Amino acid sequence: MVFCEDLRKNLEICVASKSFGADNLIKWYHTIGDANLNEREEYQKKTELLLLNTFFSHFPEMEIENLTSESPDFIINYKGKRIGLEVSEIINHFELKKKESYINAVFRDVEKELNQYKSLFGIHYLDIDYQNPEIFCQQEKLTKEILSAITNNKKTGFVKNIRRTPSPKGVFLFLEYSLSLFDELDSEKILDVIKKKNSKYPLYDGKSEECWLVLVSNMYNMSSRYSYIHQKEKLRDVDSPFRRILHIENLSSQIISIK
Repeated sequence: MVFCEDLRKNLEICVASKSFGADNLIKWYHTIGDANLNEREEYQKKTELLLLNTFFSHFPEMEIENLTSESPDFIINYKGKRIGLEVSEIINHFELKKKESYINAVFRDVEKELNQYKSLFGIHYLDIDYQNPEIFCQQEKLTKEILSAITNNKKTGFVKNIRRTPSPKGVFLFLEYSLSLFDELDSEKILDVIKKKNSKYPLYDGKSEECWLVLVSNMYNMSSRYSYIHQKEKLRDVDSPFRRILHIENLSSQIISIK
């Protein structure tokens, strides 16, 4: 499957974080894979599931009743109540999405090459000099420098730093957190997503006793990262038909109840 390697990497990091029962997460992940979904539907559904990893740790009593629901994305049972969950990722740096996709494609190629060497198994975090325009026109050089950085455990021209945590399941590459990326997340970006989801609420209504909107800042993606929410007070009086609206930052497992 075209997108499976990205998802496998994300599943590994979720399991490694130990923020929720890994067995359940893996079981649900494979249940989606066994469902009769086309390639893109499967990718989307697994992506939504992994975005909810931190949510599950805050609501350990909940059980997923329907993994392949659409509009809303999931149906859960929580304290005897049937609840629909609509999930959406908050993108903070749209201008970085294309660069991130390019680097991730190189990462997947490197992972394939290095997975034959068990001595290199682990989760490798690389601080890539993404502001250097040369990396986006010299893919072969970037690939060689990443291979060199991992095999020699040394930084290179394009790789400013590298660290590794153990994993017996293979080689997984992630972009390291760069403090220069950490800036504000304007509350208007969150409000814009809420407004768009509000307009689609009639699609979700009636399929459960109530419906929640779960917004996730996926801090494992550089395009979603932030250090603080600007004008957070604007989120206090949100008008929405959703019974609850939650914003999750999945690196530190923080959750904000907007409604």
